[in-house]
This record gives sequence, C-alpha cells and structure tokens, in this order.
Amino acid sequence: MKKTLFIFATEAEAALLRAQRPDLQIAICGVGLVESACAMAEILERERPEQVVLCGIAGAYDKALQVGDVVAVVEERTATLPAAYRKSYYATIGLPLKGVVSNSVMSVGAQPLGAQVENMEGAAIFALCAAQGVLCGQIRAISNYTTDKREQWDIPAALKALTETIDRLYR
Repeated sequence: MKKTLFIFATEAEAALLRAQRPDLQIAICGVGLVESACAMAEILERERPEQVVLCGIAGAYDKALQVGDVVAVVEERTATLPAAYRKSYYATIGLPLKGVVSNSVMSVGAQPLGAQVENMEGAAIFALCAAQGVLCGQIRAISNYTTDKREQWDIPAALKALTETIDRLYR
C-alpha cells in the first residue's frame, strides 16, 4: 500500500479521525490558499508521501447534496481569480465516492460556475502535489449550503460522516 498522508486545514477537522485512527499519518495545512500552499510545500518536503488525500468540510452550491454527504473532488478550480487567470487542477487518485467539481475560494459569495461545492484549500494542494509528482485526492463532507449563515452549519455531522468514510476506505 502506498504511503498516504491525510491533510486537514485545521486540527478541529482532523481530531475525530486522529482519535479513531492513530495509525494514519495526518498533517495540518492551515486555512486558505496561501497558508495551505506554504504549509503544504514544507509538509511534502518533510514527509515525502507517495500520495496525499486532502480531507475536510465543504459548502454545497448544489441542493442535490445533503449536509453529511461525503464526496470526492475530481476537479478543483481557482474560482475567485479573474477569468483570464482561473485554473483547474485534477485529482490523480480515484476514490469510490460521488465525484464533484469544487471552487477554491478566498471569501464567501463566489459564483458556482458549474461547481457543486466550495472549499478554501483544494486548488493549492492539488497544484503543489502536481508540481511535485505526488498523487492527490480529496474527500469533503458537506457541512452547509453556501448561502447558509455560519450558525446554520452542521460541522459535527459533517466531521462524523467524513471520519466514518475515511475509516471505511482506508481499512
């Protein structure tokens, strides 16, 4: 089995999996494109994984997705850049989950532009892994709809579903 490194933006997102599966290698990259890119460059140099799986919560644009659903991001886009500078990055690990397109955003309010979900780190992690020749996938649990106020998010339910899915897939 390949050496897999599970990446989370925050320790709060990683805590449940870390407690349930101390055998897994887990690292924290920080929140947002800039912080996660800087941290991920250091993590890749230090850990030298064969593959990376970015894990965490996401907001859904698509009302067909329910809070607690767990998806695999197959395409990650830099949606909040001007159109001439937007790029897409692709998963290089196939995961047996519903595949979605995600926008990596720097703030709330980005237009979906055909994406089903949004997060704040995916494009940075996919880009760095591609540049370093490291296989990369992404698993996200839906915690909210992008129009929800923060107090409406169900982060505990999303993290429970995320942890259960990772545990099942990486037994």
